[in-house]
Amino acid sequence: MRPQGCPASSSRSSYLPAIRPGDLKKQESRRGLGRLNDQCTSESRLGQALGQVGACILLWLTAGCGPSDGAFKSKVFSEVHVLGSRGNAPGQFVKPRSIAVDRDDNVYVCDMTGRIQKFDPDGNYLLQWQMPEIKRGRPKGMACDHEGNIVVVEPHYSRINHFTPEGRLVSQWGVHGRDSGQLSFPRAVAVGADGSAYVSEFQIVERVQRFQPDRQAVLFEVRGAGHAKSQFNRAEGLSLSPSGELFVADSCNHRVQVFRTDGTFVREFGKAGSERGEFSYPYDVRVDEQGRKYICEFGNSRLTVLDSEGEVLELIGRPGSAPGEFNNPWSLALDSRGNLYVADSQNHRVQKLIRREPAAEVQVSSVKFQAGQAWPDG
Repeated sequence: MRPQGCPASSSRSSYLPAIRPGDLKKQESRRGLGRLNDQCTSESRLGQALGQVGACILLWLTAGCGPSDGAFKSKVFSEVHVLGSRGNAPGQFVKPRSIAVDRDDNVYVCDMTGRIQKFDPDGNYLLQWQMPEIKRGRPKGMACDHEGNIVVVEPHYSRINHFTPEGRLVSQWGVHGRDSGQLSFPRAVAVGADGSAYVSEFQIVERVQRFQPDRQAVLFEVRGAGHAKSQFNRAEGLSLSPSGELFVADSCNHRVQVFRTDGTFVREFGKAGSERGEFSYPYDVRVDEQGRKYICEFGNSRLTVLDSEGEVLELIGRPGSAPGEFNNPWSLALDSRGNLYVADSQNHRVQKLIRREPAAEVQVSSVKFQAGQAWPDG
């Protein structure tokens, strides 16, 4: 039986043009987490459910009032900036759930209104475009592809879209179904340097597929609902590491699984909980050039940072609305300098964690961490 919101086949439509400048609180985490528990306990079934654009409200603040001791603290990041507030104006958001960074470090944010907004690296609003079909459900899942296009996933329409950085649709693919090569409620996408696409899915089928660059065939399919290795319970975020491994945020199993690009299982880390090394609904994962892993936890409203060996380097944030605190974060993105963007969904904002200049060493508990080379300029 097809779950509510999933079409029997993919539909097509024209996309609205980008809107440029001149062309023209928070909800309780407990309720959101309760809805998520409804979805997860049944082996991944769908839950029971300004004036002028030039005067847009763009809040880009340096943190000075973070956690209870009055300052944002991190061994990897020096400070946090906040972008946006709740609203529908340019530079504002309604529950942002997906974020991506392009080759020029421009930032793209998708929220529950179905808008894709583009900002420059300093947080200045540039343009936006609107996904035209949101009646069945909103888009969720973004990436930058090998050609510099912005990829947006539409779970309820079982399709994936590639846009130019200006918002022009250049490619759209996906046919609804549970067979290999089809899509059923896709949640996230990652695109390799060769153009192959990795897609996670849940509800009717729990799996991750790798599509060849022309999308005409599947290179591998890791499939199965459950808790064993290579099985999933609501696979969410995907990340390709610089070393060529695929990281999968297996959210309702409270873990991250790692695979080779041929689909071979490598390892897993994490378990349910709130202690160091434990996760509560990890929704996204990113891996930087030094092999550090960043995991955003929807349930714990925090970030976990692991070193290149998989040891916990630090925990960042806690539930709250101050800079450096989070309320059900959904997704992550890294720019070329190692700055980390967080879609802080229930706070209706994006937070940018500014990477420290590389230091000689960082000592964390019994783990000694050697920082890598400086991030490139530009």
